[in-house]
Amino acid sequence: MKINLPDHVLATPLPFKATPAQSTYFYTAYGIHIGSDILLPELVVSPRPQVDAIVRFGGLASPLDPSSPHSFQMTPDGMYLFWQEIGTFLIRNGQEIIIDPLPEADESRLRLFILGAAMGVLLHQRGHFILHASAVAVDGVAVVFTGDKGWGKSTIAAALCQRGHRLLADDVVALAATESEQQVIPAFPQLKLWLDAVTFFGNHPNDFPPLVPHLDKRDCRLNEEFISTAVPLQHIFVLGRGEKVEIQRMPPQEVLLYLMRNSYITRFGEELLQGDRADHFLKLTQLSQQVAIWRLLRPNNLSQLTETTEAIEAHIAFSR
Repeated sequence: MKINLPDHVLATPLPFKATPAQSTYFYTAYGIHIGSDILLPELVVSPRPQVDAIVRFGGLASPLDPSSPHSFQMTPDGMYLFWQEIGTFLIRNGQEIIIDPLPEADESRLRLFILGAAMGVLLHQRGHFILHASAVAVDGVAVVFTGDKGWGKSTIAAALCQRGHRLLADDVVALAATESEQQVIPAFPQLKLWLDAVTFFGNHPNDFPPLVPHLDKRDCRLNEEFISTAVPLQHIFVLGRGEKVEIQRMPPQEVLLYLMRNSYITRFGEELLQGDRADHFLKLTQLSQQVAIWRLLRPNNLSQLTETTEAIEAHIAFSR
């Protein structure tokens, strides 16, 4: 799998508040044009400064408790997020991410939070249903892998990309629904892989920088393995542990529970759903009716990764 080394990786504290206002960059991700005061090399550069949403620095009078490691609160202004060693974020109207970083914040952690939690909230505000998952286009259809942390979502996506399929999203998967189908909106060409997965795919550990300082998870950029157009979603695989590779139909009574559990927004609690719980449940129900949802069981190691990807490909081909 060909993966590009980032052109711009900084892991030392930066004077963010001194960043000139004219230092603006333009990108596309999740089907929207983004203007940013901070360089976001993970994203695809936009050829023109057309903006649907902005990422900017600003002082925030936060209602959050800075003594807590992380906290969040929904207010009339929007959603406030605070993360220790990073700073405070305000996401509002699906159009703006305002950052008030802490002095000790480093750029890699800041970018990770912008493109993770903050982007997930922004996309939710824009009306998308968001899954904590990875998504790959396989033979013209999108397949999504979701499950608890460390269960191999990104690793399976990387293995499928190595077999010629194309990445749609990693970590934050945004869906757009029509009356007849769900579509996965392409994110940006980055995979976040643990060091054992990097070496398993034949790469040297030093080829890819840590995602953030002192972490064994690596920042891996893709080229031709990324697809930039929306793809119809046909399968969701909920990952679990098993003695052998096995794909099972998920019982209908468990489908909504697992979709809710892996909804990106529910990690912030019920508060973010103020006023739109009914809409969120309607989207859950529609998703469960339009997409086949399966359990994908596999051993808790990389030894059967090839067998896993072959089983996924065969299952998709058989389901057509």
